[in-house]
Amino acid sequence: MAIDARHLQTVARVRGIGRYTRNLLAAFARRAPRDVEWTLIRLRNFPEADPGLMPAHDDIATSRLRRPELSMLALDPALLSLELAGKGIDVYHSTQLSLPARRTFPAVVTIHDLAPLIWPAHYLRLPYSRVGHAWQYALARRADAVIAVSEATKRDVIERLGVPADRVTVVPEAVDSDFIPPSAGEGRALARARFAVPERYVLYVGQFDPRKNVRGLLRAFVAGTDRDPDLRLVIVGDLGKLSSHLRDALETERVPRERIVLTGFVDDPTLAALYAGAECLLHAAFLEGFGLTALEALAAGTPVVGYAGAQLPRWSAMRASSSRAATRAPSATRSVGSSMTSRSAPISAAARARERMSFRGTARRTKRSPCTAAFLMPDNSRTILVSVWLAGSHFHV
Repeated sequence: MAIDARHLQTVARVRGIGRYTRNLLAAFARRAPRDVEWTLIRLRNFPEADPGLMPAHDDIATSRLRRPELSMLALDPALLSLELAGKGIDVYHSTQLSLPARRTFPAVVTIHDLAPLIWPAHYLRLPYSRVGHAWQYALARRADAVIAVSEATKRDVIERLGVPADRVTVVPEAVDSDFIPPSAGEGRALARARFAVPERYVLYVGQFDPRKNVRGLLRAFVAGTDRDPDLRLVIVGDLGKLSSHLRDALETERVPRERIVLTGFVDDPTLAALYAGAECLLHAAFLEGFGLTALEALAAGTPVVGYAGAQLPRWSAMRASSSRAATRAPSATRSVGSSMTSRSAPISAAARARERMSFRGTARRTKRSPCTAAFLMPDNSRTILVSVWLAGSHFHV
C-alpha cells in the first residue's frame, strides 16, 4: 500500500491536507493489520516531516522543485509514472492531487474541494498551476476510486469533473483521536499567558485565501462587537505568503488593530486550548470541502457561528441561504455578528458531533461502500482499510 506523504514536508504540513495525511497515517499505525506492507512517497530535497505516529514503512524518495511548490502538480504525472513503476505497489492513495499519468496498479485519490475551478483568477493565475490542475483533474477522472470528504465535494466532483457517481464515495474527515481540549477556563488562561488575550475572545482558525472571506470575517466581528469593546478576535493560521490577504483586509475594513490578536501557527495542544476558551468559532468561508475547524470547535464544547457554506456541519449556530449571498447581505453579517456575542448554541451538539464524525463513525459509514479507501479506527472488532471496485469485483488490502 503506497501513500503520498509528501504533504507532510511542504507548506501543506500546517494546513488541512497535511493534517488529513498525518491523521490517516496515525490511524493506520494504531490499527493496521500486520500483513499490510506500507510505502510512503517522500521528498528527499525537502525538510523532513515532523515526528509523528506512522506505520512501519519503506520509502520511495522523490525530488521536486522547492519553489514554486505548486509546480509538483504539473511534474507529478510524468515523474510519478517513472518513480512508482516496478515498486510492487498494489494500491496507491493520493491524499491530494498527485496521480501518475501511467500506472499498472489501482489508484485512489482524495479530493477535498474544487476551489481552483470556482476561483480560477486566484488559484489558476500562474501557468504551471493551470497546467498542473488541468492534468491532475483529467487523471482524477480516470482514478479507480475518488474519496470526497463531504457530500458537497461529491456533488462538485460529479458535476464539475464528470466522475461517475458510483466511483465517488464520501468519507468524512474526523477529529484527531489525540485532540483533547482542556476546560474553558484553562483555555482562557493559556490565551492570556501566551498571547495576552483578555478574558473573552472569538476565534478564527485557517488560511487567508479569497474563499476564506477574511473581509466578511472582519466585518462580522466589527458589526457584532460595537457594544462589547472587551471582546477580541484571535486569528490562528500560518502567516506565510497568503497573509497579504489578511493585511489588506485589516486595512480595508479598518478594524481597530488592538482588538485583533495574531498567533501565527500553533501546535495542536495550544490549538485545542484556544478552541476551548473561545466564546465561539467564527467561520465566514465561501467554500469548505469539509470544515474540520468547525468540527474541532464543537468537539471542544465551543459553538460555531458562520455562513452556510458549501459544507459546514449542521450544528452551526447560524445558517444563511447561500455563502455568497450571506456575505453580500448586511443583514446576514449583522446576524453573524450578533450571534457571536452569546455562547448560546447547544453545547451538547459537541458530543454528538465528535461521535458522528469520528474515525469510528467513519468506519460505520464506509464499511458497505463498493468504492472506498478509508483509513479508519475499528468498528468493534472489524478494521476497514482499502476496497476498490475493479471490473465488478473487490480488490481488498
